[in-house]
Formats: sequence, structure tokens, C-alpha cells
Amino acid sequence: MKSLFRSLFIMALFAAGIARADDQPAGRTIGVFGDSLGYGVWSGLYTVEKKHPEDKLIRYAKVGAGLTRPDYTTWFTEFAASLDKDHISHAVFMVGANDQESIRDDNHHGYLFQSDGWKKTYAQRIDTILGEFAKRHIIVVWVGLPILRKEDLNSGAGLLNGLFQDEVQHSGATYLSLADSFKGPDGGYAAYLPDANGHQRQVRADDGIHFTGYGYELLAEKVYDAMRDAAAPKAAESQAAVP
Repeated sequence: MKSLFRSLFIMALFAAGIARADDQPAGRTIGVFGDSLGYGVWSGLYTVEKKHPEDKLIRYAKVGAGLTRPDYTTWFTEFAASLDKDHISHAVFMVGANDQESIRDDNHHGYLFQSDGWKKTYAQRIDTILGEFAKRHIIVVWVGLPILRKEDLNSGAGLLNGLFQDEVQHSGATYLSLADSFKGPDGGYAAYLPDANGHQRQVRADDGIHFTGYGYELLAEKVYDAMRDAAAPKAAESQAAVP
């Protein structure tokens, strides 16, 4: 009888251990890619990550990077190598601060910004990047550009966002639009916005493009929500596949 009770007790402890393990969220290894905007997103995620201690955060974003830069080929080679080396589970990508300029395709043919050749080359680069993530089954959140202060830059950002959204949604990844975020009461650019207590806080940097530290924290919260929503369908598919 004592042996029976001991066995039942051990089984109960084992079951409790499994339940506690199931209660713990699975950690994510998150790679953050892009230019100076991507770097800022990484800084915001680094702060917000305190709420998600199970996650690991890796920064690949570089100030001055971009999909139109002359060193794109080198950047892409390093990018693909990093995916094989670090085995991230999630990727956050934000780029575009430096991309409203001419581009050269793989044959060194140049195209002016907004021309048909430019749009085709740029879209192909987005698609190629997304393909590298897809091959490794990495969950991707691609962050669009926010409203910009200068109207000419804002117009160009709209073109970039259209290309981002089309290619990202076609690939099955998640596109996080900021088109309706970080705007003032009049629907235009706003450097300051009220926080949860109604106090005005600066959310955008003085250059009219980037964010402040507080602004990047707000953006990071949106990214975390997007990652959670993107992972939910995949989890449901995995459960459905279990016989």
C-alpha cells in the first residue's frame, strides 16, 4: 500500500511539473533588422523586453543601412549568413529612412526614385529578403513608415509603404502599418502626443523622421502585439496537425 501511495505521489508531482512548464511562455529569439529606424525599434524592444524576460533580442539593424545603398549586396550576404548562424524564431524589419534615392539593380543599371525600374528593383529586394525568412520558417513583422513631417518625404514614404505592404502580405508575413498611428488630432504630423495620463510627451525626434526613446517604446508595444497575433495562427495550425 505504501508503495502505491508513493507511486501516486510521484506521479502527482510529475504532472504538476508538466503543468508549471506548460504555463511558462515559450521564449522567442527576436532579430531586429533595418536602418536607423530599425535600430530605434531595437532600443524600444530592449526596454519593453523587461516584461518578456523569456525572450532573447539580437540587433542586426545598422545606422545608414538601406535597400538602395551601394553596399546592398554585401549587406544581403551578411544578412543571410546571420540567419544561418543565430537561428532566430522571429524577425522585426524596419527600413526606409535612407531609401528615397536612386537604385542600381544587380546588372548595375540605375533607376531614379519612383520610376518603374526603381519600384521593380526595390520590390524584388523586399521579396528576396522575405524569401530568406520564409525558407527558415521565421515569423516576420515588417514595420511600415510613419507619417513624416516634410511633405515631399511623406509622399515618398507612402510609395515605400505600398511596396512593403504588397510584398509582405503576398509572402504571408505580417505587415505592421503605422499609417494611422502617431498622428495629431488633425490627422497630421505630431511631435507630441498625450500619454496614458493625458500628459503631452514627445514621441518624434526633431528631424521629423525618427522617434524619441518614449516613441520607440510605444512602437515596440505595437510590434510585440503584432508578433503575438502573427504566432497565433501558426500555433493553431500546429495543434490541428497533431493526430
